[in-house]
Amino acid sequence: MKALLFLSLFFGCTVFLSAQSDAVRAAWTTAKNLCNENQYTEAKSTLLAVYQEMPRPLCCFWLGTVYSIESKRDSAIFYFEKAIKNSRKPQLAALDHLIRENLRKLDFEKAYQLAWQALVDNPGNEVFLEEFKEVCLWSYFIKHMGFNKHYLTQTKLQKEYQSKTITEQALIIKNIRNKEGQYLHVGNRQYKGHHEIWKCRFNNSKEDIDIKFHLHNHKLDHQIELQHQLATKTYNNKEETLMVRLGALMALKPFDDKQALDLLAAPEEEVRSCLCSELTTANGKKVKKACLGDASEVVKAMCNNLALFKQK
Repeated sequence: MKALLFLSLFFGCTVFLSAQSDAVRAAWTTAKNLCNENQYTEAKSTLLAVYQEMPRPLCCFWLGTVYSIESKRDSAIFYFEKAIKNSRKPQLAALDHLIRENLRKLDFEKAYQLAWQALVDNPGNEVFLEEFKEVCLWSYFIKHMGFNKHYLTQTKLQKEYQSKTITEQALIIKNIRNKEGQYLHVGNRQYKGHHEIWKCRFNNSKEDIDIKFHLHNHKLDHQIELQHQLATKTYNNKEETLMVRLGALMALKPFDDKQALDLLAAPEEEVRSCLCSELTTANGKKVKKACLGDASEVVKAMCNNLALFKQK
């Protein structure tokens, strides 16, 4: 009798689990279809249901994206971390989003550590290289240039932005997202009165959008000169954090050969990495050779993977 009861229970459980699996698989298909159409908000409840049964990396990644769009930073960070932890393969997109969410949360130190480690693990990866430099730039501009931190924490497009330099404008543009989580492609720029207007489009859209920047000072040459003076002073201040000093350094680009060679003598491999990544075809062979022969394996590996150093 007990054996028959056990078999009945086992059979009942098997049927239940099979039905449950079918339901979860159907929900996952629905969620995937919605997310592939950038309908993340509509997919949220289904994704959460799937996550309870199947916390697969892609499900976690999409949940992180949902909470990122909703500006719920802690939840977004939780799910991007889960996407990375629950996968046997590197989840580079999740890591990139994780860095940005910590940055938007104003946890500069965590964002910096994640971005630098991502560069060490993926030398020459241009996405992580750009993210690392932007972490440093935001930290410098907010701390020393009076840059509005809400331009970082809030990703929704605003009617107008206050700015002093093109560097600030570029940082804002790269941080804007729409309700589908899409970023902006830049077309052209034009001046109109006291405004600089960037013509942009969200990716996968044909609609032009005007991003208006109210210029703090219409005398741009004077403003750039002031920026360079403060950036030089900040970079040379060894009591400042390396992250902020690197942000100041990035505000000083482009670098001529003399400046580049001086910076390549810096003891910090992070400084030399940033410098080498900012070289252009205008820089001489001596500087590029110095980058390729750097004492740091991180710097050398990065340079060997950058397009500039592969040109003959």
